[in-house]
Amino acid sequence: MGKYINKNSKGEQLPQIGKARALIEDGAVEVNSEIFIENMVCVVENGWMYAAAYAIDEREWEYFKRPDGRPKTWLWYPEASQLAE
Repeated sequence: MGKYINKNSKGEQLPQIGKARALIEDGAVEVNSEIFIENMVCVVENGWMYAAAYAIDEREWEYFKRPDGRPKTWLWYPEASQLAE
């Protein structure tokens, strides 16, 4: 568990805040979190820093979609599996 996306498909560092917007500008599409799909990313707002977490499988998707009080944006990002570290 714990693969994150820190760079876009051009190799540019993602900003600390605004990762969902940056990924959308790079081809990601906002999706509903109710159904697991391949290459799903959960951008979690952690206050001073956002994290773009790659949901590698349904187990991680379930983990990230748990309500924990933090705002989350769900994306389908075609490059997720290649860029996640």
